[in-house]
Amino acid sequence: MVMLRAAEHGTAHEDCSLTTRPVVDQSHPKLNVLLAEDNPINRLLAQKLLQKQGHVVTLVNNGREALERWELNQSLQFDIILMDVQMPEMDGLQATADIRAKELVTGAHIPIIAVTAHAMKGDRERCLAAGMDGYISKPINPVELAATILAAFPGRPKLPNVPADPNPKPPSDAELLARFDGDGELLKELAGIFLQECPKMLDEIREALRTRDAKLLERAAHTLKGSVGNFALSGAWETAQRLELLAKSGEVSGAEDMFHTLEQQLAQFNQILVRHAAEPAHQSR
Repeated sequence: MVMLRAAEHGTAHEDCSLTTRPVVDQSHPKLNVLLAEDNPINRLLAQKLLQKQGHVVTLVNNGREALERWELNQSLQFDIILMDVQMPEMDGLQATADIRAKELVTGAHIPIIAVTAHAMKGDRERCLAAGMDGYISKPINPVELAATILAAFPGRPKLPNVPADPNPKPPSDAELLARFDGDGELLKELAGIFLQECPKMLDEIREALRTRDAKLLERAAHTLKGSVGNFALSGAWETAQRLELLAKSGEVSGAEDMFHTLEQQLAQFNQILVRHAAEPAHQSR
């Protein structure tokens, strides 16, 4: 049986954990969350959303670190793990399998929620078969995140599962703020990070195309897809996904045209982000 530890009785887990957070609905469990995510934009967004829901968050960058931190802190007992599926060194599926194998000895069971940018048929079943307890897709929707966490603890009220509504046009200011739960400061911070990281991600795709390296193209497109998805930029997300799927098939031919489309989509959107990164942050509520 999972023991819930109230956040107000928890302690900061080294420097990467923050304990300051707003008052939230008391019907929600206040959990010690281990978050495994290698993408810095995805990691910060998930961390902030979790903290806004009242949780204490410990951050790691890959599955191996998640496994090590879980083993190190079994005396603390994390209440739940949010595990990105595709990470370097050790992916989320392997890390989950290793945790489940060790739990066979102790008889314990920690809920593990898969977080994935994949939207392929069978991905949810693959995550559950690996021993995960739930599944949410990127870009993370705050309502879906809360509902999936609540569903991992039977007997607690569940929120409706409301998926994000894809919009083919560039998102408006209101849509961007809604993506970040009305947090203008968070939008400003992530816009700045994305504007710094976007040229590097595009350069990596260019290099993959130049060398016709399908593996590099798949990885680079996946990384970019995960970042743009957080901003409700469905057009660029879909283009990056097509690039990723093309590369996964071992093909690079035809990817140049997709990349040019992606560059145009991002150039338009980056103008919007430049304004948000430069303007004083504002709140929608």
